[in-house]
Amino acid sequence: MNVTSITKKIIILISVVLTLSCAGEPQISVEPSTYQTGDMAPKEKRTKWFHISNSGNSELIIENVRSLCDCIVIGQIPESVAPGQTDSIEVTYTALDSSGHDESSFVIRTNSDPKNTKVTIVAEILPLKLSLEDSTITVIPFQTGGMPNPEEYSIQLYEKIIAGIPENYPKVNPNELAAKLQSDPNYTVEPLQDITRKWINLLGIRFAILGDVRPEQTGKSVTVSIMMVDGLFHLPVAQRISGVAIDDVSNVIADSVNSILANLAAYEKQALFQDFQRKWAEQRQKLIKNPAPEIKMENVRTGKLVSTKDFEGQPLVIQFFSEDCDHCEEEMTWLSELVTKNPHIGAIGVSVDVGEIDSVRSYLLDKNPPYPVIIPDEENETQLDPYYGGATPQTVIVNPDGIVVESLVGFSQGSLKRFENILSQMSVK
Repeated sequence: MNVTSITKKIIILISVVLTLSCAGEPQISVEPSTYQTGDMAPKEKRTKWFHISNSGNSELIIENVRSLCDCIVIGQIPESVAPGQTDSIEVTYTALDSSGHDESSFVIRTNSDPKNTKVTIVAEILPLKLSLEDSTITVIPFQTGGMPNPEEYSIQLYEKIIAGIPENYPKVNPNELAAKLQSDPNYTVEPLQDITRKWINLLGIRFAILGDVRPEQTGKSVTVSIMMVDGLFHLPVAQRISGVAIDDVSNVIADSVNSILANLAAYEKQALFQDFQRKWAEQRQKLIKNPAPEIKMENVRTGKLVSTKDFEGQPLVIQFFSEDCDHCEEEMTWLSELVTKNPHIGAIGVSVDVGEIDSVRSYLLDKNPPYPVIIPDEENETQLDPYYGGATPQTVIVNPDGIVVESLVGFSQGSLKRFENILSQMSVK
């Protein structure tokens, strides 16, 4: 081999090396690399966006993001990050169900060197102090913006409210709770009642009273808003009273608080009903005039899969029922007679007794509806979420084009007549 050929090979080798070096490399950095959540309650959720930056000179490819524990759920993940750019990963951390120090991690795998970048979430999980025996109560001074001398008025109001609370409810100074609320990372992110419930559980306070007093346009009266948070109940009890004379505010608040405490079960039942109505109305609005989401589950009696899509081109009635629902039996009888007389109408019964297939099978022996009945298990019960509002019976009607035209909760002869009128206007396509 002569000198010229050797020189050419060296030049080619140098050229390849230079080409590879010019291609550059990605360089990942994550902010924060360690996330300090601070104090958390057992099973509390905290969502955080982690920012991924590429300070290298070639594209950063995100190959995988893997959680190292069940307590971390990875949300939105970018596919890549260009040189000099930043993108984000959504991560939700759920605190353990017991108190103590916790360090949990997830790993971001990329085409950088090193390939795996570990990110740690650190939490201090506080013990719950509230017990079933507690009857302690605290009043956070009411917001009184717009009132004359608002701070002084708020303090006077607080003292009068406290004085009116029955003696069998031990009073707790609100200062510590107020400080915890204002320093909580989710204070302006989540509903105030949820943050309050978290902290009264951690501080061992059963009830917290919050509210505000706002002048009305007439200037002669005010509107009083009262919210009581029960640490052992997941919804707040709220009242809004208009037209209250300024001199009578403290008496109105004290009377309302005492009435709630004296009739707690009734007020909380009402709160449940109102919350159910709100959720059902929101769900119904999303369903009506939109394509029916598919439900595909096991037929209780045959074991075969049944889907709502099996009934495309014909009217379809979907009936959600439970074994302990008396009116569900009446509606099941009505639906059985309806489809027997009108074979062109399809029907599916959906048991909401998740996983209780043997019990539901026995329940159906006497009734023997002439249409398939399906039941969810723990793996596919989320298919019910777009439909089921939490109460039975619930009836959904889908037209032959696959569009939801009605969704109603409850039972009445009037609602059955309404269903029949809607179905009578449909024909098989």
